Amino acid sequence: MCFVLISTILLIGCWDYEDIDKKSLVISVGVDRVGDKVEFSTEVAKLISRGEAAAEQVAIKGVYRDVSYGKTFEEARVSYDSKRAYPTFLGTTRVVVFSEKYAREGIESYLNRINNIFDYRKTLPAVVSRDPPRKLFDFGVENDISVGFFIEHNLRFLERTGAVLYPTIGELLSNIAMGEIGYVLPYIGIDEGAIRYLGLAVMKDSKLIEIIDVKDTKGILYILADQLQSTQAIPSPKENGNLYSVKKTLEKRKIKTDYNDGRPIIHIQLDLKGELQYQYHIEPVSDAEIKKLEQEISQQVKKDILKIVERTQKEFECDIFRFGMYFRADHPDIYKQIKWKEEYPKADIRVMVKTKIVNQHLSDPNAEKKY
Repeated sequence: MCFVLISTILLIGCWDYEDIDKKSLVISVGVDRVGDKVEFSTEVAKLISRGEAAAEQVAIKGVYRDVSYGKTFEEARVSYDSKRAYPTFLGTTRVVVFSEKYAREGIESYLNRINNIFDYRKTLPAVVSRDPPRKLFDFGVENDISVGFFIEHNLRFLERTGAVLYPTIGELLSNIAMGEIGYVLPYIGIDEGAIRYLGLAVMKDSKLIEIIDVKDTKGILYILADQLQSTQAIPSPKENGNLYSVKKTLEKRKIKTDYNDGRPIIHIQLDLKGELQYQYHIEPVSDAEIKKLEQEISQQVKKDILKIVERTQKEFECDIFRFGMYFRADHPDIYKQIKWKEEYPKADIRVMVKTKIVNQHLSDPNAEKKY
């Protein structure tokens, strides 16, 4: 008992502990291809002491940017470390930015690097940039500590409303391990004087094959987003030029699969909740008009989904929706006998959308007098 107690006391603490101000804290990493070399662009934290207290009492006052090159990741890291006053620490990294050029060559090797370097977080988000990461980091932002922090915060904010997907490195590695499906990454760039979300990058075999403009991503979000809220103006069923502002929320999503006559069948069922926010011009709303609005919303959502699904089957020939995972779970024996990459383009995708508008009493008895 004495031996156990003494050992416990002696082993308290970290043997290799170093003060945080004795490390180079990397905030963001950019990966690009320049000639025959890999270019690493980084934002590194500038630390400031909060007084004469312990060294841990520091804060980030900004970042400085650095660039290194190498024919391999290892050579680039040696070049990077040769300029550091302190050891590099990657546990503070907020985002990894791949250039469009590098993404077209393939990002799997770097994802594996992240997976096997112990201080990289596996919950790290990855994005593809229309602009070289070095240019992106040099552009800077005024409304956050750094570009890396801004990208992470912006994606998290948009994800909460279902406006964007937020895939982590761990999720991407899971998709790659399956071997039969693709995935999408947020696509960003400098636009109209600011860094902003521009759409989704389609990755097949971990190589960029296409960019989907943000206005065309709605169908993808209905299938993949964890949370989904969107507001749009819908013409009045009376066809009088009036518009209704309707907030749509995804209440339930169910995906089931079948296999018939040598062809996969994917059933997608969505239940949406609609809320009438306001009318551009106040007018009474009848139950019949509510029903027409519900049908209009359902048909539009179904159309958005089928439109992008058709592109993934005919143009991309890539299952970015992870339908293969559902099919493998429902029909494991059949899945082992087929090649999902070859089966997906001919799959029969069936979509059913049901919308329920919950506040059906958005009407004004005096509307006719005001209109």
